[in-house]
Amino acid sequence: GWKRTNVFIPSEDDMVDSLISVVVPCRDEENQICKLIESLKKQTYQNFELILVNDHSEDATQSYIEAALPGFKNIRLVDAIGFGKKNALREGILQSRGDLIVTTDADCSHSNRWLQTIAAFQNKYPSDLVICPVRLSGKSSLFSNIQQLEFVSLVASGAGAAGAGMPVLCNGANLVFTKEIWRKSLADLHDEEQSGDDIFLLQSVKKQGGVIRFLKSETAFAVAESADSLKSFFKQRRRWTSKAPAYTDWQIIFTACVIFTISFLELILLCLSFFDSIYVILFLSVFAFKYLLDVFFMSSARAFFEQKRVCFNSLALSIVYPFYIVMVGASALIVKPRNWK
Repeated sequence: GWKRTNVFIPSEDDMVDSLISVVVPCRDEENQICKLIESLKKQTYQNFELILVNDHSEDATQSYIEAALPGFKNIRLVDAIGFGKKNALREGILQSRGDLIVTTDADCSHSNRWLQTIAAFQNKYPSDLVICPVRLSGKSSLFSNIQQLEFVSLVASGAGAAGAGMPVLCNGANLVFTKEIWRKSLADLHDEEQSGDDIFLLQSVKKQGGVIRFLKSETAFAVAESADSLKSFFKQRRRWTSKAPAYTDWQIIFTACVIFTISFLELILLCLSFFDSIYVILFLSVFAFKYLLDVFFMSSARAFFEQKRVCFNSLALSIVYPFYIVMVGASALIVKPRNWK
């Protein structure tokens, strides 16, 4: 699926001038919001509106946005009435004027040709939902490198699955969809769940037989900050995992079950290895087989995501991955996260 998806390079024939609505939910983002606004000011495609939805921020987020209003004609500030990220997105989309919606996060930055690439792709390949690439930036440390590789594995796997005709993953930090398909999906977005605005939309579009594509372009990236601590990393992943019981798409459920089962199997075999040497062989066989598959796949995607030392970082990630998956999966399903940040 990954190799089947061609790299998209916009041409003059693909240029359009349709209004795009960029909707960004914001909550306590005073340290990041100015960087987002500046990156969008520099877009080569200027026929867009930026809707920043302030979800009851308790810091200076609103003040920074208000200070940017006079110098940015395309920007609008919406004070959310309800609470939570899903509600903030809903209020922003309902107030949007464009037929094409782009969502991103307040801590993301983008290339100058981000919206131009999206507009050209949608013009050439009309889609109901377009999954766009996301990567993490961060300090040059082992924790940051492993975190970035793990995130790349998610995005690249999601892209490959979409290319194979069975999309199972997307990320609201860089997601494109038509307002029409969003309206048709409102009943499927599971407002009772704290997260999942992206996956539930994907699930609904699939159910409706909508067209879903991955935009494989270096100028279509959203770049987000990696977690600065193990605590914030686990908190984010628990929030992502907590929505799993609400999945209804069999491909998404099957994928989640396979990932959890293999990680759980590795831990079981590791424990049994202390009692019988045959389990040592079985554990090493499963570990090596999975590691080689991971390296093979990640090597094909490393250039696009600008990843280095794939073999070493994959080995480090493979060692901690079973513990991480089982711990996050079990804890998120037992105790539901209460906040979206």
